[in-house]
Amino acid sequence: MKLKSYIIMLAAAAGTGLFSACEDMLEPTSEYVLYDDGSHLTTPADTANSLVGLFYKLQAIGDRTNLLGEIRGDLVNLRSNASTDLKDLYNFNVGDDNKYNNPRDYYAIINNCNYYVTHADMEAFDNRGDRIFEKEMAQVKAIRAWTYLQLALNYGSVPFYDQALLTEQDANAIDLTASRRDIVGICDYFINDLQPYSQTEWPKLHGVGSVVLANCYFPVDMVLGDLYLWRASLTGSVADYRSAARCYYRWILDERLVDRIGNSSYMKSIYYPNRYSVEWGSDGAVLSSLSDSYSGLFLMSTNGYGVYNEPFTIIAMDSAASQGYYSELPRLYNTQTALNDDGGIYFDTSDGEYCITPSTYLQEISMAQSYYLLTSDGIPVEIEWDEDADPLVTGDLRLWRLWSSGSYNTTIGGEPATGTFSRLTKNNQRAIWIYRQTDTWLRLAEALNGAGLPRMAYAILATGISRGVVEDSIKPYCTDADWAFVEELNSMGTGNSFAKFNSRNGVRSVPDMNTIGIHSRGSGYAELNPDYAYPMVDSIAADGVTPINGYTGQDTLEWAQLHLEEEKLRVDSMLLTEMALETCFEGKRFYDLMRFAKRHHDNAWLADPVSKRKGAENQDQGLRNLLMTEDNWYLNWRGQIGR
Repeated sequence: MKLKSYIIMLAAAAGTGLFSACEDMLEPTSEYVLYDDGSHLTTPADTANSLVGLFYKLQAIGDRTNLLGEIRGDLVNLRSNASTDLKDLYNFNVGDDNKYNNPRDYYAIINNCNYYVTHADMEAFDNRGDRIFEKEMAQVKAIRAWTYLQLALNYGSVPFYDQALLTEQDANAIDLTASRRDIVGICDYFINDLQPYSQTEWPKLHGVGSVVLANCYFPVDMVLGDLYLWRASLTGSVADYRSAARCYYRWILDERLVDRIGNSSYMKSIYYPNRYSVEWGSDGAVLSSLSDSYSGLFLMSTNGYGVYNEPFTIIAMDSAASQGYYSELPRLYNTQTALNDDGGIYFDTSDGEYCITPSTYLQEISMAQSYYLLTSDGIPVEIEWDEDADPLVTGDLRLWRLWSSGSYNTTIGGEPATGTFSRLTKNNQRAIWIYRQTDTWLRLAEALNGAGLPRMAYAILATGISRGVVEDSIKPYCTDADWAFVEELNSMGTGNSFAKFNSRNGVRSVPDMNTIGIHSRGSGYAELNPDYAYPMVDSIAADGVTPINGYTGQDTLEWAQLHLEEEKLRVDSMLLTEMALETCFEGKRFYDLMRFAKRHHDNAWLADPVSKRKGAENQDQGLRNLLMTEDNWYLNWRGQIGR
């Protein structure tokens, strides 16, 4: 088969006036043209037009980026009204004609990137002496690396080329067999390709409509961190885990994250928890109200800048169904609203009912968590519930705040109407999130755990990172080499970076607290919750003498090193649970399960949870058996792409 049969040839957005009148961000503003040479990439306008053209091409894979990562995971179920294509995806039975199995769109992006990389004149300078194409080149290379990684994760093994294919002859010259690369091969190539660009400045492009273009940028350090993390998970390289951690932490400290809205600050993440307001009386705690600032993380800010509160890289989809790339996610995940005869809101199913819901297994994970708060005199206590309580409120609060469902009764056209509704905050908007702030922290924790620092990974989950946490809870368990690496992280930015973060660390309140443990976003005072204690407790029994799971003659460091692999295993399990609670419905889950299964050389890390979608007691053994074979994880297209 000729390669041109599944590559859309170069589609370069060229033209002027791109930002002037475009209310919706990514309308194509010119014909797609095929160039025979690179002579057109010679001016600053070419850099802007070419990059925004790539943002437009990314829209073609926007919905797929979410659905391929979520539908095949363990955190959603499908209703009977789902399309055949979605059901086949859910059941790992995807054929060549499935609408979500289309590698052409990925290669269209890649070919555009290849054209830019091949033909942009890197020796062209502006009147200030700056390279005209350098900032955009960093973005083009980051997008190309990210797109190739998505292809490899979904297909396992993919044809690879890094030159623009401009003619049929170019396409036919590609050997589909000899040119293949797997996930490690993709990581190898693009780690080398991206390393020189990690500190490159943003392109200075304007916003379009309600979208700030910087919200569409792919931070090189995030993409590079992902490449290192995937390669480490497949090869076991501690050096790669540490390189991934450096990349993620460097981005955490990078002030560009918020510069676009006029602030200059490092990433202040892991806050905005759901929490209970409590009044204390002689009979104990009375729950007076529930404070929710968590769900607001996923809405566009109203500060006038059109940015999201926490997502920092998005694919901005079109705003109307009549346009080319209008996201179907809001309809798939949500019942939409409309006005009834009296002007009241009702749930509108005229465009089809929602078909994706939180899985029973996710609900079980959420309800299995415990919520701890502090009494008025600072004593931690678990909230207990009576049998009439909403089951989702009895555990972690994040799912409860993100999802509402039930039945409704209304009147439409004078006639009564009833039905069921489901609303998921994360997927009721047109932007597809690629990265958000807590992704960075979770992946940093994963990389640190793989690098041999499980207690530092745990601190990100339970307390947040601060100088005091690092000194008290991490340093005593570090070898000299480990501590040198920790101090290397601390030296990033302007130095003493851990001191920039104020963690709660067991204190009832800290006025300038800017970080808490991620688990506290939904489960209260995680750092004081005995159910969330470090999984290898080295504490002392009530008699003050007897160790519990602790030392038997060794000192602290020696004991920790003896049990390091067990600690890493248990912290990985905590991380995977936390990822379910924090990043559900964002299109990341199947890939997280893949990565952990690869790391532990045990396909059950993926097969077990996916087969429990309908509840742990209703495990699908047939599906589990299918997924214990790795080849069944990947898509295949016409025998040309895939394993």
